[in-house]
Amino acid sequence: MNRARLTLLLIATLVVGACGAAGDTAASASGGASRGTTTTTTAAGLTLVVIGDSIPYNSPDDCPGCRGFVKQYAAALSARTGKPVTTRNLSQHTGLTLPGLMDELDSFKADLSKADAIIVGIAHNSFPLNADQPCGSSMDQATTTIKDWSKVGPACSAAADRTYRPMYDRLFSTVAGWRTGKPTILLALDKYDDWVGWAPAHLTRPQQAKVVKLHDAWNSMLCGSATRHGFRCADVYHAFNGADGTRPSGTLLADDYTHPSQTGNDTIARVLTGLGFAPLA
Repeated sequence: MNRARLTLLLIATLVVGACGAAGDTAASASGGASRGTTTTTTAAGLTLVVIGDSIPYNSPDDCPGCRGFVKQYAAALSARTGKPVTTRNLSQHTGLTLPGLMDELDSFKADLSKADAIIVGIAHNSFPLNADQPCGSSMDQATTTIKDWSKVGPACSAAADRTYRPMYDRLFSTVAGWRTGKPTILLALDKYDDWVGWAPAHLTRPQQAKVVKLHDAWNSMLCGSATRHGFRCADVYHAFNGADGTRPSGTLLADDYTHPSQTGNDTIARVLTGLGFAPLA
């Protein structure tokens, strides 16, 4: 996420990196999971693997003390199936983009090939407004505003579609292909709107309308690709921003107005569990 407000997050990234990755967690039907604990799973157990950016990573720097939606989903899956669930949260707190994930996708093959459930969360950092030049416009770094809003519109959405749809198709088809013939829960997250309601953006009403349309197009593209390749798309966007996408995310976001708060994590967990647990339960 390349907005000016993310400078502080880069500093936080260095701190998190020094402390290590999220690692393995385990959940059972009788209890929750704890970060950094490796548990040996019995033959009857299940494995959940998560890949993506900092949204599913749930860094304590972004949301101190928050119980992330990945942990909540693992606990719900365990409760529903009656089996222990070991989690490999391989998402990253590094501003990972979709092209960046594709560059290292093969490094996740061993884990993803063995996963009974997979969550892919890579919706935010490649979104057109989060580029160094949003929709081709420069940014006013002093005011964190987009200089040329005339560039934010259908042409920008079309360009994003041409660039990223093929990447999403390769991502989802590859991951699904590694699990061909095996019962697997395949889930993808779309993108909630963290622009409308963000005070430093200084959005006018016409600009807010453009932001909403850009999110509509982006999520339609992302979810269309996901479902085409056997994933169920978790509609976090409308859970956060309402049926028409115009409602600010507000308290669903943490203080940085980018990452989910505890309420936001709880909401994402409900969206994910609301999709059911077939074909595992």
